[in-house]
Amino acid sequence: MEETVSLRELKAYVEKKTSKKTILKVMWNDQEKITLLITPNMKINSFFLDEKEGYVFYDLEGKPIQQAIPCVLPEAAIHGDKVNLTKQIKIMDQALSKQDMALLKA
Repeated sequence: MEETVSLRELKAYVEKKTSKKTILKVMWNDQEKITLLITPNMKINSFFLDEKEGYVFYDLEGKPIQQAIPCVLPEAAIHGDKVNLTKQIKIMDQALSKQDMALLKA
């Protein structure tokens, strides 16, 4: 059975871990829909999934975003208001670690 946590709890954890406020942004393209937890000053306009690099995000001018995204949630990880704790979830460009999962379950 997969472990789940509410989106609100995950958002609070990301804010605690990054020491920054985050906002929720939902984006989609032809292949996929993703949910991002980003800082309010991040201006993300589009994305695509590269087989080698993973998700690549672009700003309003079409330039790649260089700074780390606080949290990336793929479509498969979200079910309603619950988030499946899987390795697909990335916090600051790192996959969710066992320690992160343990802290979220507590």
